[in-house]
Amino acid sequence: MARLTIVALNASSQDAAFDAVRSIDPGNIDVVHAPFRTDWANVSARRRSGAVIEQDLPDDLRAALARADVVFSFLVPSHLPQLAPRLRWLHTPATGIDHLRGTGVFESDIMVTTVGGLFAPVIAEHVLALMLHFAKRLHIFEPQQRERVWQMSRVQSLANRTVGLVGVGNIGAQVARLAQAFGMRVVGIGRSAPQGRVIAGVDQLLARTELPALLTQSDYVVVAVADTPETRHLIGAPELAALQPQAVLINVARGTVIDEAALIAALQAKRIAGAGLDVFAREPLPADSPLWLLPQVVLTPHVAANVEGYLAKAIAQFAENVRRFARGMPLENQFDRLRGY
Repeated sequence: MARLTIVALNASSQDAAFDAVRSIDPGNIDVVHAPFRTDWANVSARRRSGAVIEQDLPDDLRAALARADVVFSFLVPSHLPQLAPRLRWLHTPATGIDHLRGTGVFESDIMVTTVGGLFAPVIAEHVLALMLHFAKRLHIFEPQQRERVWQMSRVQSLANRTVGLVGVGNIGAQVARLAQAFGMRVVGIGRSAPQGRVIAGVDQLLARTELPALLTQSDYVVVAVADTPETRHLIGAPELAALQPQAVLINVARGTVIDEAALIAALQAKRIAGAGLDVFAREPLPADSPLWLLPQVVLTPHVAANVEGYLAKAIAQFAENVRRFARGMPLENQFDRLRGY
């Protein structure tokens, strides 16, 4: 194999994990570390609209990118194809790719890969934690504890409840697996037509056009679809109105999939029982958002997949793809430009 230069941004603390990459062809694979600092507001802006905050880049970063055959990074500078003219492959240690909008990557022939479903089981655990939180009424008992109030009320079981999966990809399939273990009925909608499709743990699979039917029968609705033009505000005022009063909406996908203003209105009017939100239209969530203070809302700061050892696990998976790349084999978890983003 010809000499391969891999530039890893913001991953120097995990250099030992890259030994698995170097060992694929010792002496022929260089891993070059370089920092690229930006803030979460930039990430959020890219995800929403592809807007990029232009930054001055240090000379060492420019020099590293100029010789890169492969880049390993969550976030990259704008104009990446021009900064890295040799670049053939970009691997992002993330599930989605919407944070790469506005960089020029999607308009180039650079291959893009992600972690795929590597962390789907962890995200599914987060979903189940939120469902249990509402079923066991912890959002009611927690403030009672702070106020030293002893007031008993009935709690629920997840068994025999219906969970509606808006998206039955890697994350949705893992939620279905756990929900089935709790004795729940699972209904899902996917991107493609359901004819002939069988997904373990999913009792009923519907077409996306049947979203209202899913919403009306679900006690818990879990949003787990990618942010695309087709899914922007997929859950809006009409969809929220279709939910049952006891329904809880959980979002571990992207904040833009839900019309946040419509959700706030539904929660304030108590038309639904609650919401468990890990993602938001703007991140960090603005301090003046009503979501912070609504008692039937549980917020987490985009941490569903942020487990200990995340980057080391992502690098280990990346090493397998480097092995495939070196052998001229198709890469796993490759972004499909024909389906869009």
